[in-house]
Amino acid sequence: MFITNFFEDLSKDFSQLLESDDYDIIIHSGDKSNFKEFKVHSNIIRARSPYFKTALSNSNNWINDTNGFIIFKKPNISPAIFLLILRYIYTGVLDLTNQSGFDVLALLITFEELILDKLVDHIQMHLIKNESSWLQNNYVIVLHTVFKFKEFPILDKDIFLTLIKKDDMDIEEIDIWKYLIKWGTTQSISYKGKSKDANVNNWDENDFALFKKPYKKVLPENLYEDLMAYFMVNLSCKISKLPSRRSIDIDSVIIKGDKAKHITNWIEKRITFSRKPFYKFTLTYRATCDGFDYNKFIINNCDRAILVLVKVSDSGKIIGGYHPLGLVNYQQNESFYCNTQWEWTNDGFIFCYEDEKDSDTHILSRVKKPSRAIFNDKGSWMNFGNGDLILNGKNGTCRQCNYEEKILNTNKFVINELETFTVRKITD
Repeated sequence: MFITNFFEDLSKDFSQLLESDDYDIIIHSGDKSNFKEFKVHSNIIRARSPYFKTALSNSNNWINDTNGFIIFKKPNISPAIFLLILRYIYTGVLDLTNQSGFDVLALLITFEELILDKLVDHIQMHLIKNESSWLQNNYVIVLHTVFKFKEFPILDKDIFLTLIKKDDMDIEEIDIWKYLIKWGTTQSISYKGKSKDANVNNWDENDFALFKKPYKKVLPENLYEDLMAYFMVNLSCKISKLPSRRSIDIDSVIIKGDKAKHITNWIEKRITFSRKPFYKFTLTYRATCDGFDYNKFIINNCDRAILVLVKVSDSGKIIGGYHPLGLVNYQQNESFYCNTQWEWTNDGFIFCYEDEKDSDTHILSRVKKPSRAIFNDKGSWMNFGNGDLILNGKNGTCRQCNYEEKILNTNKFVINELETFTVRKITD
């Protein structure tokens, strides 16, 4: 038999369908701040993704617009990630050449949701082989992702116990407890094959007894009686609290101790989280107290390692950077600006948190060109990479230049609050 495959031509021809006008579905990808419409073909995405095959068979999952097109919403998938997925669905090609570790991890999560199992395996191998350094530097994000995967409950016992026993794991105790219950009930033979009503109001006494029995050895003997007394007669009881796995003091109105702990480990370039607070942050400037005053900002942050924090207006995002060298007072060092404007450091970084409550969703961007880490000029307050993060009074700009990642999806932003801190290592 003589068989010739022309897959490349087939892929090229199908890619043109992404630009055609004979679509029947409009998919809304992303949220209000990062939104895009994709016009696709139901037959193709049904055939290529079990998720879409199931979802589109139920009219409750979509609506028809006035022109008769199906409107399908995926607010949890960003437009950039969804475009990569559509290119794969239409062409069979997945190009990860210029994708950051964050993008690849987002793809992994999305492929798992869309039940594209071959791609899940492929992405996992790509992360292990090509993004090992990124995985180490972003240990917490990866760990949270592992816990959210549907395969998480079948983790090997030794691996799971090693994870939850670690003092350096940056996860709330209540979340660890929830993961433990989820993993334990899956492992327990007594629970396999049994369907438990999710509404505890429908449980009988036997259901409740069966549920609490596995935890008898790990919970205090008087806990059940104390809880019953509290909920039945509103009698206060003494409950012992577990010590926090993380604690660090920072006099900030922008972040709390959990994020400060993140930052100290980033400064140390640690891949795990230490219980010991080995850095002290001392507030040197706050815009709402000191005013957006350039002279105060510069004078208070000269010649010493500093942390800068910014609360971005109208988005809730928190951005910032670590400047290990400190600012230069050009009035006292005029010759500095005559000779050089760049400062070399391999330790600087910038970052972004999605909001003040969430410590898990963040971007860490380290300097990739140490010779262009810090740019000193009279026209800006602070300048990371001459573009990656520039602060200028109440305004700022952000575009990827000399650091690994772009930390905002916009080039310009307005500053709601601005703080700086000296950073001193605790040696005792």
